[in-house]
Amino acid sequence: MTTLKKTAVYGLGLICLWIVLLVMPFTVSAHTDNSEGYSEVTVDENNLKYELYLDYFELARVVEFEVKRGDPADKLRTALEKNVSGLSEYLASHLSIYADGGALLEGEIVMTDVERKNNREYAHITLNYHASGLKSSSILIQYNVFFDDNDPMHRNIMTYGTGSEQEQFIFNMDERENKIGNSTIFGQIVRFLELGFHHILIGTDHILFIVAIILGARKIGDIVKVATVFTLAHSVTLGLTALNVISIPPEIVEPLIALSIAYVAIETILFPNSKYRLLVVFIFGLFHGMGFAGVLQLTGGVTWKTLLSILSFNGGVEIGQILIILLLFPVLLFIRRYRWNIAIQGAVTAGIFVFGLVWYIQRMIG
Repeated sequence: MTTLKKTAVYGLGLICLWIVLLVMPFTVSAHTDNSEGYSEVTVDENNLKYELYLDYFELARVVEFEVKRGDPADKLRTALEKNVSGLSEYLASHLSIYADGGALLEGEIVMTDVERKNNREYAHITLNYHASGLKSSSILIQYNVFFDDNDPMHRNIMTYGTGSEQEQFIFNMDERENKIGNSTIFGQIVRFLELGFHHILIGTDHILFIVAIILGARKIGDIVKVATVFTLAHSVTLGLTALNVISIPPEIVEPLIALSIAYVAIETILFPNSKYRLLVVFIFGLFHGMGFAGVLQLTGGVTWKTLLSILSFNGGVEIGQILIILLLFPVLLFIRRYRWNIAIQGAVTAGIFVFGLVWYIQRMIG
């Protein structure tokens, strides 16, 4: 097929896709998770301090704040303060702290605030649990926030301990209980592998970027090259961002991730043999790494266990990425045996371009 005919087919695919999108009302979303939470637990002899971060609007559903998305931060803070009683009641029944082999500690909310992380509003709630002679090794935490009443896919990454003794644990639907200091290295690795794997599989924007660079590859060697370059790039910025060495606001990173999808898609259509493809993948991979790191939000200092959590999370991302390539590339090779493959690839690539462009516009205007 001549270059002119290929261009015509790509153009026809793009036009058809635009018509479909114009006549079908739809809302695109780059991620399908409902909520992510974060916790930091510190203990001294007489007090346990629990810093809890929860998706504000998920919390507003279960405690019934009278707010809506787009309300100013001051209104969200006021609603949180006015509903401290209902919030206390909810947390008392969904977050339990036990000490000394079974004594249930009574907690009180001492501070509330609203903070924006990863393009979401979070309710920041500080709770104090008083007891004399506390030892971190005797504390059991049962976490049941959101799982049964709002979001079974909810996760909460908890950091606990002090100094070099800091560890991480992930509460999820199947693991709701943690005895501080009793987790194993193997368990920590598995939990963060699962988190990284889950994060890439629910990140439609990251998946479409991978698909776009695969569509531009002609043989397995090309796949290995672009996948390696993408992995190196996002691994570097994932680690540096998670360790707070670099910090670029999501308001900058997220639009650039969307732009990377649109750019690589249009490059695949117009410049399929571009000699700059690896450089482009590397540069945009740096921003994807910052996006991956957003889910971690590890608190506290840097320890070898913190590094282990980051490496395990990145390993989970890589497993998900490899799975996508293993599933897609054989299908692509099969399709390329037929003359109509140009039309199929053109329509798919055009679709990826449209989604990337729409996400870019959405993220730029907030």
